[in-house]
Amino acid sequence: MLLEQEIASIMAFATSHAGNPSPYYYNVPESFNYPAIYFPQPEIDTGGETFRTYNMRYAWYINLFAGTTEDAHEMAWKVLTTLKQNRNLVPLIDEDGEETGKKLRLDDPALKRTDEGVVQLALTWTSRRPYNMDVPEKMVEWEVNGWSNPDIYNTVSVAAAFASAVQAVTANYPNPDYAGEYPE
Repeated sequence: MLLEQEIASIMAFATSHAGNPSPYYYNVPESFNYPAIYFPQPEIDTGGETFRTYNMRYAWYINLFAGTTEDAHEMAWKVLTTLKQNRNLVPLIDEDGEETGKKLRLDDPALKRTDEGVVQLALTWTSRRPYNMDVPEKMVEWEVNGWSNPDIYNTVSVAAAFASAVQAVTANYPNPDYAGEYPE
């Protein structure tokens, strides 16, 4: 099973903060070890984001199993509170399980009892991804019309009304360095 970095990172985070229960990734068998944590496939919606990106909106309902509902709730509570203490940020991991230094921001998580001995941890987040686009070639040289004629930069002509307005609000009015005429 190929795991995306975000999903693998959440799995590692949830499993470690729940006290390392037995993880299940496909269907939970009839006889399974508990405490356990079950990671079903997340629900995914998509949408446009910008001209360069689209988004994938994940909703993941992770079940934690224990001998009692209270024990399952305690495991899920540890994951939820650690997530909130980390400002809803999950450290991203690489293929070797090492933290990359980057983080994934989740929306506010939720807990709910779904059965006797089962508590569900609901996680949602939005993943932004680039469209497959050709990278345009970067400009190496450019020319600006008129730069070859530096004479156009030696004189400045300012409309009389604008010059009058600027001079009226300047601290050094009249300006002794001004070579033009002052309006009356």
